[in-house]
Amino acid sequence: MRILKNMAVPKVSVIIPNYNHARFLPMRIDSVLNQTFTDFELILLDDCSTDNSREILADYAKKDSRIKLAFNEVNSGSTFAQWNKGVALAKGEYIWLAESDDYCELNLLETLVPLLDNNKNVGIAFAQSTIVDENNKTINSYNENYKYIYKSDRWEHDFINSGHDECANYLIYSNTIPNASGALMRKSTFLACGGAETGWRLNGDWFFYVKMLLRSDLAYVAKHLNYFRFHTQTQRHKANENHVVYDEIIHTLQFIEENVSVDPEKISGAYIEVANWWGSSLARQDKSWSFFKENWRLYKFFRVKKPWLFVKLLFNIIHNYLVIILDFLHLRKPLKKYRAKLFPGKYFEY
Repeated sequence: MRILKNMAVPKVSVIIPNYNHARFLPMRIDSVLNQTFTDFELILLDDCSTDNSREILADYAKKDSRIKLAFNEVNSGSTFAQWNKGVALAKGEYIWLAESDDYCELNLLETLVPLLDNNKNVGIAFAQSTIVDENNKTINSYNENYKYIYKSDRWEHDFINSGHDECANYLIYSNTIPNASGALMRKSTFLACGGAETGWRLNGDWFFYVKMLLRSDLAYVAKHLNYFRFHTQTQRHKANENHVVYDEIIHTLQFIEENVSVDPEKISGAYIEVANWWGSSLARQDKSWSFFKENWRLYKFFRVKKPWLFVKLLFNIIHNYLVIILDFLHLRKPLKKYRAKLFPGKYFEY
């Protein structure tokens, strides 16, 4: 256990950016305050919540001198703007963005801090996550997601990897750091890369990690130390129904291409996968003039990457109608579970 000696300059600044998560705040804050590593300050942000979040945050601040409050007078509309605000207020050498609806094991900091202390090139150290629902019930280990996406047991073992290699071989396919709550970051690297993109809708974290790892290395711990809350109606669900998400991913992949040497076959495969995601999202997007204009533009872009894209889109239309029928008959979820059992590793239940 690290004993707190000088609160003026804490080793870690823990930032909890909150918006309407009053229900989850006690578990989140307690999991921070009770860490076995104690050399930290805690910055509680609130982005104009409409529930009783501020009352809860203020009560905690009265009880612990390590806590600072920073409440917005106007809603920022951006998680990433809150990240940047918290870091600007932070005094610590390391940053932990502990999202307000998540929670963690009490030894998370004790495990991650030495990885940054002992490896000066490491800019991000993160631990394995367990995905839970609104009632803290386990859904699955995020390792299942890794195995589904990468067909690899890589994340079953600790590792330290070059940031450039991580971008070129893994971040081109997916955001391999699924939850900021499970990561500890070097503040100097955060600031050097310009912080998070406040105008981004969904993939600002993915692009931000790429920027960080172009300047630093990545450390990973296979222990399940973070609990990543998955809501039935999350921002991710809503944002996937907008073309902007796919522009963000394209921008991220192009940024990696411009700054890292990437195998042409791998980057081509990454674009094809994004084209598949985009095609599957069309039925869920709101139909408007913007829908037709922007998605026609994306179609022309992806058609170069995936020549048989039109056939794929026809398949998606048939598939989406089939899903509607299965949902009406309440058969979709049981069939997905059965498919996952029949073809382990090929299909993913969640």
